[in-house]
Amino acid sequence: MDAIALLEEQHAEVMEMMELLKESSPGRERNETFKKLQRALMAHMVIEEELLYPVVASRTEEGEPVAEGYEEHSGARVSMTRCARALKEDDLFKVRIGVLKEMISHHVKEEREAILPQVRQVMDANERKELGAQMKALFEKVRRTGRAGAGLNRKTTARELRALS
Repeated sequence: MDAIALLEEQHAEVMEMMELLKESSPGRERNETFKKLQRALMAHMVIEEELLYPVVASRTEEGEPVAEGYEEHSGARVSMTRCARALKEDDLFKVRIGVLKEMISHHVKEEREAILPQVRQVMDANERKELGAQMKALFEKVRRTGRAGAGLNRKTTARELRALS
């Protein structure tokens, strides 16, 4: 699968889960849906940060969109942690999941406008398909194991600086 198509598919899945969570009530179903969201979002961040962003940063002169992507991921991880702490609080959780949804919507919009066009420009269809296969395999591994790149925050600053240089 093409890397861009994979990302767009994952974006839609995550947005749908957040919409369900905004309408949910405290309890088992909310907890399970939130856990699925956490795993999917973290796995998505891993594949972008470990595979996609480095390719874009190494093949383009414009590093700011990639650096912003790393930073937005970092903020989303903090927001997810805050959502997890509010799962039992109906109104507070709805506020926090709403903010997370806004953050992710903004991030997806910026990726569509600034990063994905760069991917199309610097990678041909075969390269995007090969990258998509690598991304899908890593995504499934991270989502399945639940080990979602604990080191991402530690690596973010160095990666942002590399993208900007």
